[in-house]
Amino acid sequence: MAEPSREDLGEVDEIDAESIGPPGQRTFRLLLERGGTTVSLWLEKEQLQALGLVIEQHLARLSTEQREGAILTLAARFPSQPSIDFKVGRMAVGYEENERKFVLTASNQTAEGEEDRSVACSAPIVQMVTLATKVAEIVAAGRPRCPLCGAPIDGTHICPLSNGRVHS
Repeated sequence: MAEPSREDLGEVDEIDAESIGPPGQRTFRLLLERGGTTVSLWLEKEQLQALGLVIEQHLARLSTEQREGAILTLAARFPSQPSIDFKVGRMAVGYEENERKFVLTASNQTAEGEEDRSVACSAPIVQMVTLATKVAEIVAAGRPRCPLCGAPIDGTHICPLSNGRVHS
């Protein structure tokens, strides 16, 4: 069995997130840049939302002077052909207290015959504060959710939890 391919970027120069497409047909990705290396990590909306929540939970434990934000511009200038590009299967996020940095590791979702790949990086608090805010905005910009079943509402919604009543 081949050894998985692992890229350790160290501390990234920039980290960003974006959604592509109209609500209901959007795709989501996390963008990383370190020097000349660019990384595009494709995520499901729920994965992106969970990432934002984990970052916010870590940030809530930090003092307020550590929480000032940065300006994220990577999505606006991201290349069409990144150095590394894959769909995320697993992701882990942690906070290194001694280094005062977030650590992120993502592994690809493999299909039969594909090699295992992973990317690891770290990012300073200032970038993660802004990333968490941007992730929350991206997730909130989608279709409204039914308050009963949580399914997306496209025009008319017949909720299975309301005995067939129509919501719009």
